[in-house]
Amino acid sequence: MAGETILVVEDEGISAIEIQECLQSLGYHVPSTAKTGAEAIQEAFSIKPDLILMDITLKGDMDGIDAATIIKSFMDVPLIYLTALDDVETFNRIIDTKANAYLIKPIDEAELRNNIQLALKNHETRQKELEDEKNAGLKDVQIFMRSALPELVTNIPISERSVFLSRFMRLFEQNMKPLFHQYIKENSQEPYDHLSDDDKMKLYLSWISHLYENLGFKVLTRSRGNLGTMTVKKCSWSPGRPKDVFLCLICQSIMQLTFSWTKLPGSVKEEATTGILQSVCKFDYTFH
Repeated sequence: MAGETILVVEDEGISAIEIQECLQSLGYHVPSTAKTGAEAIQEAFSIKPDLILMDITLKGDMDGIDAATIIKSFMDVPLIYLTALDDVETFNRIIDTKANAYLIKPIDEAELRNNIQLALKNHETRQKELEDEKNAGLKDVQIFMRSALPELVTNIPISERSVFLSRFMRLFEQNMKPLFHQYIKENSQEPYDHLSDDDKMKLYLSWISHLYENLGFKVLTRSRGNLGTMTVKKCSWSPGRPKDVFLCLICQSIMQLTFSWTKLPGSVKEEATTGILQSVCKFDYTFH
């Protein structure tokens, strides 16, 4: 499994060099090392390592566990602690960061190699399981929305549609909002709150277009300045023109709800000349 990028966080220069050379001899890529917690956070966001070797005792106000807590809150990366400490309090703090291993100094090369391989393999397996679960969950939602929803809506009495819409949107948010945040995390070069509004809009349009394309819709998106648009040219729910305006209302509700997840200071509106009973729907996003 050699070839992965590893970030080494060690405040003692000689030890850092020895660990770096050891990892490189094993075939791993070690582009840089960090001496403080602040440097560790900066390097983690910069190089996006496949694994982090984190010394617990670091210079400055932030120790390795504090730095790891911040890093792990933004990225899912395997973590192995290197430390000379061996006490209950330290171990309990380590557990909270979901570390993959805890190695007591001095570090044996074979022990380090084996723990790195095990951590990387376990992480790979876990990622695949999560992806399979996500795809399975998304597939279930897609099947329901693509197939069952249009037929179900047609048979719902008008007097009960508002209640159905409210319940459906709660279910939609419960299932889709975590996937939206996961998509943002996987496709953003830095924490979401640090992105410009323009970049947030582009990420959102990318996600919502993927969602609708997976439902069988044909869509086009565009983002420029403080404006974004999504044009739906093929509705998979009603391939000619919508037979039931309630499906259009559901689509409008999805656009409004998902755009609120971006926390952008703006709004989304459907153009008056498109949408209900039309063959093309166009949604305009404006943010300030």
